[in-house]
Amino acid sequence: MLLLIDIGNTRIKWARCVDGVMGAQAAAVHVDWTREDFVQQILNSGPRAERVFIGNVSGKRMGDLAQAAIAGAWQLEPRFLHSPAAQAGLRNAYPEPGKLGVDRWLAMLGARALEPRPLCVVSVGTAMTIDGLDAHGQHLGGVIVPGPDLMVSSLLKNTSDIAQRAAGGQARDQLFADNTLGAIQQGAVQALAALVDRAHETLRQQLGEAPALLLTGGACHRIQPAIHVPGKEIPDLVLRGLAVVAAETESSP
Repeated sequence: MLLLIDIGNTRIKWARCVDGVMGAQAAAVHVDWTREDFVQQILNSGPRAERVFIGNVSGKRMGDLAQAAIAGAWQLEPRFLHSPAAQAGLRNAYPEPGKLGVDRWLAMLGARALEPRPLCVVSVGTAMTIDGLDAHGQHLGGVIVPGPDLMVSSLLKNTSDIAQRAAGGQARDQLFADNTLGAIQQGAVQALAALVDRAHETLRQQLGEAPALLLTGGACHRIQPAIHVPGKEIPDLVLRGLAVVAAETESSP
């Protein structure tokens, strides 16, 4: 049995994998987590795993916490993944491959395992990332912008009186809002959705065919209705990428 863990900036996601079949994803906000929280929430949520694969973009504290919790409870050393130059038929566009966020790399691996064709992979969380892939698994580079909550909070915190005007407001679905909070939230959603549409069109022109659009991340459901291009929401794309790496590791001599 494998335990797959995706530690994001705000949330931690995990799933167990048995004989190549991944179970349901679970998720929680990990702010202020302790080692005991990790053990109770993740390790005690199911059977003991034989191996643990982790993708961590949250920093050293959560990485050290996860390692200590797993070693203490299960006497196992987890494997922390990093972005290589190439893996499982995917080639990294970065001249310094390790500087590509491992969450983006794993999401692309998971996406390519589902759709071995040109891809536009979008992850929406604390930040929003967009990555392009051609039909041969070549990463074409990507885009990183603040996610919807970070966009909203930056306006509320870094302007003189907009937060006061936004108090008591309500967001609705229409583009043009009749209150300040609604205007801010719609602005964030529409801006992000428009960027996805533009990135998809740029890839279509570059590749000569329309890539499949795959979306993941805890906030992707908030922008998907505003995106013009049809796409699929895959909540556990990073975990699927971890499963790809685990399967490749098992098959290698």
